Amino acid sequence: MIKNYLKIAYRNLWRNRQFSLINSVGLALGIAVFLFIMEFVSFEWNANRYNKNFDQLHRVNLSMKSGGSDYYLPPGFGPIIKQQTPTVDEFVRVADGIASGVLTYTADDNGQSQVFRENDMVYADGNFLEVFSFPIVAGSKTFNSPTSLALEQNLSKKLFGEVDPIGKFIKVSNQFGNTLYTVNSVYTIPENSDIKSSAILSISTLENPQNRDGNDWADPNGVNSGFVNIYLQLKDGANPEQISQSLTNFMHNADPETVDSEIVLQPFRHLHLAPNFSYDLQTFGSLTMVVIFTVIALLILGIAWVNYINLSTAQALNRAQEVGVRKVLGANRVQLVFQYLTETLILTIIGTALAVLFVHLFQPMFNSFVDKPLSLQDLNSGKFLLAGVFMITAGSLLAGGYVAFVLSGFNPITVMRSKSKVAIKGLSLRKGLVVFQFTISIVLIVSTFVLYKQLEYMRNENLGMNLDQLLVIQGPTVSSEEQAAKNLSFKNNLAQLPFVEKYAASNGLPGLGYNFTTAGITRVNSTSEDDKKNNYAMFICDQNFFDTFGISFAQGKAFSQNDAERSWNNVRKVIINESAAKELGFDLNNRIIGEKISWGEPFEIIGVVKDYHHLSLREKIKPTIYLGSVSFSYFTIKTQARDLPSKIATIKEIYTNLFPGNPFEYFFADERFGQQYFADQKLGNVFIAAASMAIFIACLGLFGLAAFSARQRIKEIGVRKVLGASFKDIALLLSKDYVILVLISLLIATPVSWYAMTTWLQDFAYQTSISWWLFVGAGLIALFIALATVSFQAIKAAISNPVNSLRTE
Repeated sequence: MIKNYLKIAYRNLWRNRQFSLINSVGLALGIAVFLFIMEFVSFEWNANRYNKNFDQLHRVNLSMKSGGSDYYLPPGFGPIIKQQTPTVDEFVRVADGIASGVLTYTADDNGQSQVFRENDMVYADGNFLEVFSFPIVAGSKTFNSPTSLALEQNLSKKLFGEVDPIGKFIKVSNQFGNTLYTVNSVYTIPENSDIKSSAILSISTLENPQNRDGNDWADPNGVNSGFVNIYLQLKDGANPEQISQSLTNFMHNADPETVDSEIVLQPFRHLHLAPNFSYDLQTFGSLTMVVIFTVIALLILGIAWVNYINLSTAQALNRAQEVGVRKVLGANRVQLVFQYLTETLILTIIGTALAVLFVHLFQPMFNSFVDKPLSLQDLNSGKFLLAGVFMITAGSLLAGGYVAFVLSGFNPITVMRSKSKVAIKGLSLRKGLVVFQFTISIVLIVSTFVLYKQLEYMRNENLGMNLDQLLVIQGPTVSSEEQAAKNLSFKNNLAQLPFVEKYAASNGLPGLGYNFTTAGITRVNSTSEDDKKNNYAMFICDQNFFDTFGISFAQGKAFSQNDAERSWNNVRKVIINESAAKELGFDLNNRIIGEKISWGEPFEIIGVVKDYHHLSLREKIKPTIYLGSVSFSYFTIKTQARDLPSKIATIKEIYTNLFPGNPFEYFFADERFGQQYFADQKLGNVFIAAASMAIFIACLGLFGLAAFSARQRIKEIGVRKVLGASFKDIALLLSKDYVILVLISLLIATPVSWYAMTTWLQDFAYQTSISWWLFVGAGLIALFIALATVSFQAIKAAISNPVNSLRTE
């Protein structure tokens, strides 16, 4: 019996091979998109789950009752928490923003040095590798002794090749000076880990003041400066809510001024994906993106199954007599259902095989779209493999089952008497399914338009500064004697180069954040306790920074050279932006210059700069205070683009002479600023691919329906042509129904896409508008593609010889 089902199914599919091909390709594309996105969802869901302590780990957050959280806490809190909480098994502190610098390894045999700049280094406690259960390649899991470090395997190979690095010495040069470390461990990082680092330096190194180079705020026992993330490994059975409440009470008793804050333990399982959309703690992944991608995957898979239903039910007229004959000969409905389900099964197997082939072929392209190392192996976790198999199987059974139900339900007497009733049956459903397909396609097209319109808005909006033709040189990290004099000499050399129009030095850059944030700053003589809670972004730069970056002053002027050379903590002069002026309670219409603010000591305001976008337009402009210093983290040069390689070579020669042992690195300010939109660009690429795939699959079905419609109306077309119908009349006859369906789709898609994209834009502090022409444009694109798809069959029917069609019965 099964052999008979397969034989008949094969014959039917081959007889209608045009429709079989369209169905197979449509299913393959839909399943391929579904598999791609399931890879992404699985990768995101399984982030950090490699960790053996996954369920016991929590991150400590300081949550403000007024809103917002602080994840960077004073390092001294770690031992205090462990001491006060018996149910805490381990704690580990991770300082991820202060260790970046240069690694230097000098081989003993030839004296040649390997030098690499590393921006992903961290300071951490010696139990870091054990708590986060990173796989150990060589050495020990712990490195508690000062001046010990662990290297990630790729960095180890860059420095040492295949030589065993354990016990080797590496000089680390960063803001804390030049310190010699001993390699204690080599580890690897799972691809889906949120905790990443190329090297881990023992935080106990900073307990020695000589290893802090005057940066006493970095004392690991300090309780004033917050610069570490603290992770707790709880004992089995510990209650995180009770621990949070206990720590909050202890904090309030120790410091009554913290009464408006509370300690919150964030489960490690929520570190990547939030448990709900209203979650207000920081996550490294986006639940919204995972949900959007999942919905897109299911919709495109649905479009592919809709194609199958449409094309299969459209062929009902051709299969009706077959059904009638089979029933007359004794076939029951169950047998007919199994016959048509067999055909569906064969098409599904072919489509799935093609889909796997497509995934293998286009995996690198998709990975570049989402910037993740995905593969079908990501589906190996039981949940997602089973979910994928279930969705494909369920879709096959539902679509095939519906088609089998329709085809097997024909009354043999009705079939033999009248074909027209069979032809009409299912027409409304097919039209509804076409509307569904094009509604989804138009929603995706509109979403793509809005996304790219927002990107263009962010890229082209007036930032309040000028980043054009700004070349940035990474400042020296490996310090030596008379370093300050060498930094000044480098700036003087830059000033003498004929191609350097302007130059500046700063400890940060637009697009790279601020140097630090702090509270407790108020106007002098302010009596409001609430003013002390306001946070201000602090940025350190020299006297040329504002002019070089084209930042305008609303009042006052920049630092003098003398102010910068004496440094802000000596001259006690600051510049603020307009947002900071408002936050401090100043009236921008009145004179602010000469006023003073209190930050432990009084500081005089010598300038107010107009607000500019220091970060991307996702962020609101922060109240910012600028501190004067000679600075040397970044040197920014304004120069023309012509003959740039020669200019860079000249600067490099000066740099290497003054700063030996430092790698010469440069980039362009506008490109680095634009990298903030990298994730949005990737999202746009995915939407383009999804919209293209959705409309292509929909048009495959439309092409098949148009071909079938033209074939069914061949005699009608012949009669009309004999009676004088023109080419245009025939083309319009076959096309107008589909035009109406696309227009209905546009009407449905417009409010849906408007609501979805209005919600998405709420994530941006500064937004573009959703213009009416976006919906019209999306509708015209869908209409044009639909007409182009249908027109091939319409033209073919319109130019056919009516004699042939009327002669054939």
